[in-house]
Amino acid sequence: MKYKIKSLVLAVALVAIVMPTAPILAEEEIITEVNSNETTIAEIGATNASQVNNATIEATETTPAITGTLIEIGNTTAEKTTVVVRTTNKTGQAEDITLEVPTATVALTTASGSKADLSDWISGDQITFTAKKFLNSGALQAKKIINRSFKSGQKGVNGWIKEIRINKNEVDVNVDKNIYTLNLAEAKIAAGIKNPATINDLKVGDRIRARVIDDKDKNPATWKAKIIVVLRRGDNLFMRITHYVIPAKIISIPTDLSLPTVIEAEVLPSKFYQKGDVNNLVGIPGTRIYININDNTKLVRRFFGKSLLSEMSVGDTINVVGRLDEKNAKLKAIENELELYDNEIDSIGAGGINSRIDPDIIYPTQSITAKIIKNESIQVLGVAQRLGQITAVDTVAKTVTITILPEKANRNSVLLNTTDKTKIFRDGKKATISDLAVGDIVKAKGVYNRNKNAVEAKVIGATSQATTCVSNETEAETCFTLTTELERKAKALKKIKPLLQKAK
Repeated sequence: MKYKIKSLVLAVALVAIVMPTAPILAEEEIITEVNSNETTIAEIGATNASQVNNATIEATETTPAITGTLIEIGNTTAEKTTVVVRTTNKTGQAEDITLEVPTATVALTTASGSKADLSDWISGDQITFTAKKFLNSGALQAKKIINRSFKSGQKGVNGWIKEIRINKNEVDVNVDKNIYTLNLAEAKIAAGIKNPATINDLKVGDRIRARVIDDKDKNPATWKAKIIVVLRRGDNLFMRITHYVIPAKIISIPTDLSLPTVIEAEVLPSKFYQKGDVNNLVGIPGTRIYININDNTKLVRRFFGKSLLSEMSVGDTINVVGRLDEKNAKLKAIENELELYDNEIDSIGAGGINSRIDPDIIYPTQSITAKIIKNESIQVLGVAQRLGQITAVDTVAKTVTITILPEKANRNSVLLNTTDKTKIFRDGKKATISDLAVGDIVKAKGVYNRNKNAVEAKVIGATSQATTCVSNETEAETCFTLTTELERKAKALKKIKPLLQKAK
């Protein structure tokens, strides 16, 4: 962004977690520089600044009926879940739609109009849905879903196989402590990668979902199976959930914002989470995850308008719609970087490592490729922010001096003024000004006064530099500096090694 000076009396104050609905006025001159990134109406592709700044609700509309194939079903007992529907777009290409399902309010029916239960549905079913579409983010929340494959007279069975009688083509299934006998003579069976499968591919203990009909023998405990799908075998999830809606808090953002890139976030409590859900591959609230952002990721503000990655800060609350990166590419990258880290230690003959990094930090164990990221902490325009490195901290005056990055000739230092209301984070954790240190890399957001060359900081997000000392019995202790990120990744590998081995 080019240097430009605005002779205005308007200054916008940024709040990191909850944005105000209107700007705050200040009698100061504001300048926008290369690293202050004050967001303008033109940058987000809008034409009316007041429409953006005064937005208080996201506009919605009801979609027409959409028909497609059910390819994934989330947790059917949580307050909110997701289903993924494969449809055909206007160009004739297959498109997978992640549909949010508020289980208490959505209308679920069969083709005949009978009330349906999501736990009886199976991947491959043909469904038709209408949804509330959020016009800013594009997110879809189901209003009504019709399962056209669930016929009259059919029943859903969810349970564990207790006994298999191959000679009779029968299995006994434990359903809520009741035993049902299913005849598989005419059943279509899927068991993991084996599809179609046979009774020989089933095992005692398998968690299954079946669609059955009355076998007319007047015995309520015996049924004729039409479809059987193995959901789980021990710890192996055969019907994996890969699409998620994840409320999260940003923990770290790279200094290089060119795409593709990765940010780190902490999973927040939500109605999509249910304790004990074995299908939750993302993690419980508090888990850290990597979020992959590319050219196809849609970034939006809370209610109206696009958002820019440069506007986002540590501590922001975001809502992510995305797909699990099952290749664990980021985790493999951690493994590669650890090898480089070990080489650095070996090159100076280190026999041991004395690191000052917290060994109890929670490390990311999953990676999500984002389709939509809605920043719940950003709405109004005019956010100014600065990226720099700390050169001085004055805890009495409550000021932090930074050198603007990237370093350029004749670039003066900038003073960050803090108050008790300034939100400060260091290495993803809430902090105070006394926790900041010379050498830390910071991203500060607030109102910049050109005359005073100072920022009234609303948010400061810092990433520390760590001094690591290595020694052995024959050499004196040697100390050198490595970034916290590198050391965190080194320790992360020790905690996620089982995941890495499983992914190979």
